[in-house]
Amino acid sequence: MHTTIGRYRITCYLPENGKADRIVYLHTAADEAEQIWNLTTQDFALAAVDGLDWNRELSPWYHEKVFAKGESFAGEADDYLTLLTGRLIPETESAFLPARKKRYLAGYSLGGLFAVYALYKTDVFDAVASVSGSLWYGGFTSYVEEHTVARNPDKVYFSLGDKEAVSARGIMRNVLTCTKQIEEKFHRGGIPTVLEMNRGNHFDQVPEHMAKGIDWIMSTQREVQT
Repeated sequence: MHTTIGRYRITCYLPENGKADRIVYLHTAADEAEQIWNLTTQDFALAAVDGLDWNRELSPWYHEKVFAKGESFAGEADDYLTLLTGRLIPETESAFLPARKKRYLAGYSLGGLFAVYALYKTDVFDAVASVSGSLWYGGFTSYVEEHTVARNPDKVYFSLGDKEAVSARGIMRNVLTCTKQIEEKFHRGGIPTVLEMNRGNHFDQVPEHMAKGIDWIMSTQREVQT
């Protein structure tokens, strides 16, 4: 099922019986949403949001480009989050999930960065999954250390490919160190977390890794880092 709100297209996947009281909002490549859904337990609803300018709308503040032929990051995540929580989510749930009890946020790459950042700006998400999240982002580890989440989520999932830090260039080589530091901050705050290391680099088996992260935050077990 689809709905279009402004320039955003939201594809909603529901269990076979058409009923769910939990929903995951997902920021990932549009052509991967159905693959991800097919790999999950499918006992919840999944809303995949497409139509974003990732570098602009999922970045928390301005950051210079990291690729010679790439674009800089405009840092408009606050504006997009206001739109997401104020319009996209309410209209999606009114149309597809009026009995919603739990709400989650998941994302890949910049979507994973945005998922973690959102915890500091809003209390509407019960848990988040940051899969190969761009947590190398300049100033983000300091931001996490210096700020407090809007409310403690039920759990937070992190994952990286075991070759990401090795194959990355420049500031992105810090991704493993930064991800560990951020996960440890949540853990110290009493929030159940995990940092899962998958095989491969940033672009390997994206749907499989996203599905694993989503299933972990949706599980009823409270697995905690040791």
